[in-house]
Amino acid sequence: MATKRLHIDTENDAYVLAISCHQKSIKLAWEINRALNCELGAQETLKENIYFIKELADQDYFKWQEPNERYTLHLFSNRGEKSLLVPSQNQIDYFFVVTGLYSELNFEEGTKKIKNIQSVLTAFPITLPQVKK
Repeated sequence: MATKRLHIDTENDAYVLAISCHQKSIKLAWEINRALNCELGAQETLKENIYFIKELADQDYFKWQEPNERYTLHLFSNRGEKSLLVPSQNQIDYFFVVTGLYSELNFEEGTKKIKNIQSVLTAFPITLPQVKK
């Protein structure tokens, strides 16, 4: 039997958490800041490609880089006023993406903390094939 290997381009490697939450993005970012002890801040534009996200139309975007620049947290609204960031995932309200050297993080604990936010209906990890446009 042949061995199958999955090749992931490390430049695009990321951890993605899908979040269903009917809260406004600024409120969700604030609640995630409290839950994860970070400082997600609103960004005007997307300066670089982040995993599957190449550009934003009118979606909200928040970012925080860990002080030692080992990893970065991104929060993207899937819903803009006129379009979806990822149309194939129309049931998802937000994508929480962790890039960089994120392997040192405890995603089980982080996911649990995000799920425990009162306004979050559900949160679950997803993979690249699930988020392709």
